[in-house]
Amino acid sequence: MSSNIDALRQELLSKIIELPESKIKALLGMIDYFYVRKNSDEDPILNVAGCLSGNPISAEGIEEELYGKESL
Repeated sequence: MSSNIDALRQELLSKIIELPESKIKALLGMIDYFYVRKNSDEDPILNVAGCLSGNPISAEGIEEELYGKESL
């Protein structure tokens, strides 16, 4: 199994090397997001599911519950 993950890492690195700088920055942002999600015990879907059993919630409210964004 270890050799399989090593091969995947090597393939990932070889593909990253070919990316332009803007794509590398975007990829780094995604990786940072995965680390934050990995360390979060709470699933934002569960917050929305609780809202759905009571009063109706707007699309903006769902967006705010899931992503912590203020509605525009």
